[in-house]
Amino acid sequence: MPPRQLWLIDLDNTLHDASWRAIGEINQRMTRYVADHLGLTTEDASALRVRYWHRYGATLLGMMRHHRVDPHDFLHRTHPVAELPQMIRRIRGEHRRLLRLRGDRWLLSNAPRAYAEGVLQWMGLRHLFTRLITVEDMRICGRLRPKPSGLLMRHVLRHARRPAHRVALIDDHDENLAAAHRLGIRTARILVSRSALRSARHAGRPLGVRRPAYVRVQVNSLAILMRNQHRLGMRHH
Repeated sequence: MPPRQLWLIDLDNTLHDASWRAIGEINQRMTRYVADHLGLTTEDASALRVRYWHRYGATLLGMMRHHRVDPHDFLHRTHPVAELPQMIRRIRGEHRRLLRLRGDRWLLSNAPRAYAEGVLQWMGLRHLFTRLITVEDMRICGRLRPKPSGLLMRHVLRHARRPAHRVALIDDHDENLAAAHRLGIRTARILVSRSALRSARHAGRPLGVRRPAYVRVQVNSLAILMRNQHRLGMRHH
């Protein structure tokens, strides 16, 4: 009998609308951390943070590589935990929708564990995940390798003990999905959160909807994905 299929599910702007409040708070805290640590203006710190995010996939990696910051201190000070009830919207019916993903569900997030646990607990979804893989679990061969690291994705596949075609990644970032696709993992992109879509529309820069070749299914919400999971070509057993 084939192994159960596995869903690797991202957290922010995939499982919940982090752009509503949480992402803005995290970005502000990261900018403040960079500014305080390096003695920069807020504008210069913000530009450096974004540059590191684009270059390394995570601001933390740039800060570790170039400025030797303590990753535990950085994560603790930049990700809200106690304030999460004011920053996270509970989504009606999300519990029922996740149960419709047939197989096992693992969270795969570059967020720290305390933050990820807090979001899932507040949303009432923690018990639906058999495993949480957070940034603390992404140290491979002595180096931190968060998404979109291909080394991380291969490490996850080894631990999953499933062929790549029995694994699907649900994420909102192109780089993460492209890395998974190169290994044969099925990919589904949550195109954009409601808050991000609204912000782009108000700014006069509507977000594009073209589906890249490395994305098998592209939808606007987890609810729509539930109705279209068969398009990932993962047979149910």
